[in-house]
Amino acid sequence: MSNRHNIKNSILLLFILLSQVAIGKDNQLKNINSLLQKAESSRRRFDHLAQLGYAKQASILAEKTKNSQKIAESYYKIALALALLELPKESFVYVNKTSQQTYYKNNKLLQAQLKEVKAFDYYALGLISQFDKEMPGIVKLLKNEKSKDAVILLQRTYLNIGVGKPDSAKYYSNLCYNELKKIPEKDIHLELSDFYRYKGTDFLQTKPDSALFYFQKSLAIDQKYKDPILFLDYTALGDYYAQQKEYQKAIDFYQKAQGNIKEQKISPYHFVNNDLYKKIAIQYDGLGNTEESNKYRKIYTDLQNKLDSKRNANIEHALKIILTDKEDEYKKTETNKYIWISVGVLFLIIIFIVVYYILNKNLKKKETLITEVQDTLQEKEEIINQQTIETEQLQLKVNNAYTEVINLAKDNDPSFYFRFQEVYPDFQKKLLDFSPGLRTTELILCAHTFLGFNIKDIADYTFKSVNTVRNRKQNLRKKFGLSSEQDMGIWLRNLTAENDTN
Repeated sequence: MSNRHNIKNSILLLFILLSQVAIGKDNQLKNINSLLQKAESSRRRFDHLAQLGYAKQASILAEKTKNSQKIAESYYKIALALALLELPKESFVYVNKTSQQTYYKNNKLLQAQLKEVKAFDYYALGLISQFDKEMPGIVKLLKNEKSKDAVILLQRTYLNIGVGKPDSAKYYSNLCYNELKKIPEKDIHLELSDFYRYKGTDFLQTKPDSALFYFQKSLAIDQKYKDPILFLDYTALGDYYAQQKEYQKAIDFYQKAQGNIKEQKISPYHFVNNDLYKKIAIQYDGLGNTEESNKYRKIYTDLQNKLDSKRNANIEHALKIILTDKEDEYKKTETNKYIWISVGVLFLIIIFIVVYYILNKNLKKKETLITEVQDTLQEKEEIINQQTIETEQLQLKVNNAYTEVINLAKDNDPSFYFRFQEVYPDFQKKLLDFSPGLRTTELILCAHTFLGFNIKDIADYTFKSVNTVRNRKQNLRKKFGLSSEQDMGIWLRNLTAENDTN
């Protein structure tokens, strides 16, 4: 009887232990899912640094569980956060890590999501053609998928394709709306609101009445589902009234947008607050109120500097998170190396003992083995020291001169081009060798383009219209003989690189 009783107790104890393990895994999965949900909520609030932090915490837990799905989802969230923080190179690292997970290889939605992140990264790097190539791949993956997330991504992709193909914009807009109709309104009201604003913006120049109709629909659906984040709708309505030259109404909506940003404590890291101040200044120009216009332009300029500092601080913080991740990987690698070194040392000691007892009289052989062990240890230590130095080199800060030139350009500082020539002393000579007779204003525009600023950036920083900057760049492209598909910034950098090798 006692043996049976012991067996029953043993089985019960084993069952309890297995249950505890299962409960522990369930709790870990709940924690991971909670962190991923927080990352998504942060994304919707435009707080991409918090999004990165939550995703990183989720990845640490997921790696411990060795759950391929959660690891892949966490890495994807990290890659997306880094892309939205305008860190494309770091984002590509996590794109690659995600694609190596087993779960990724069997999941079309995640494959499509990763293609979207890659497209964002290519766009940030100025590789517009690569951005365009990723879009059809998303459509192909999701064409027959029925899940809510797949439908939402597919409709967003149709909109992105339409933006790049103005002649086919209406066609892709209809495709987008057809996808949205597949899901109940309450589940996709945010995406539907975005769609209406897109339609309104598309009609703003040609059919203002239609633009107002869609902007009002966007606001109505956000209010219907009590979404607290309304600044995008208010900004869109402000743009409409600005287009109609109803300056005071435009100002009222822009100020409502600012109030909503402050109420909801939305980080202005990427946008809005700054642009709103500039837009308000322009409306006061229309009203002939110079005093208020100058006031808001000053706020715009001051805030731009603060936003740049905040952006740099966020990027530095994000890089620290990634560097911490790399340091953790490095420590794991080092631990494994020490284990292998210890195993090797132990193995050599065993060999030494065997040789010692078998060949007791052969002292020279024993000394040789000891020397080999010492050489091996020294060699391993040298490798470890070298890798430590390489890791420290990876953490060096960005070149101060480059940062100074960027800031001078953004401030429209008169000394920008003089400082630019100091940092890039051969730039003007090489460009004039290729195209003699370029004016100073053209050289400055080339410098802005060389540094990676797009047309809108240059217009904002130099207080010129977008059309003026676009026309001047088009004239330069004709002088340089560039085709419509060639990126002028990349061409300028390649021209410099080719001359350097000659």
